[in-house]
Amino acid sequence: MAQLLHTEGEPVVVLSGRAELGPRALGNRSILAPATDPAMKDRLNRLKNRAGYRPVAPVCLTPHASKVFAPGTRDPYMLFEHRLRPGWADRIPAVVHLDGTARLQTIDPSQDTATARILSAYEELSGIPVLCNTSANHNGRGFFPDVASAAEWGGTRCIWSEGMLYTRTTRA
Repeated sequence: MAQLLHTEGEPVVVLSGRAELGPRALGNRSILAPATDPAMKDRLNRLKNRAGYRPVAPVCLTPHASKVFAPGTRDPYMLFEHRLRPGWADRIPAVVHLDGTARLQTIDPSQDTATARILSAYEELSGIPVLCNTSANHNGRGFFPDVASAAEWGGTRCIWSEGMLYTRTTRA
């Protein structure tokens, strides 16, 4: 999955475990994408039918957050404002707000989730410990409960679920 994100540069729906309830899926119902393309924010907002000014959140493993963000402390619920450290805004422009901040979500690698494993592998390939993360759901509705619902939505070419990659070969 990390190789696909790194080489293709496309957003991917990631579904892990059971669907969660609540305001955020915390990495288990996500659309992940490389943060290195400045156009990715607009692309994700179009996919989600959101206004173009809406920011996209970065997701990062907790041990790497402080090298990219200040303060870069643990923030699994995206509650605090983090500033990008010098040089990082140019490397991950898709997640930078107009004021130079980001609404960071950290994931503890000990949780051993699919998103944690993808982040770790992506950093090994790219040198970038951050991906874009937005919820995998219809605009204003609940998270995709399964692969079939994400495929029916059709917003991404690829869906990663429980170690399996599902790829649509043609656009619907």
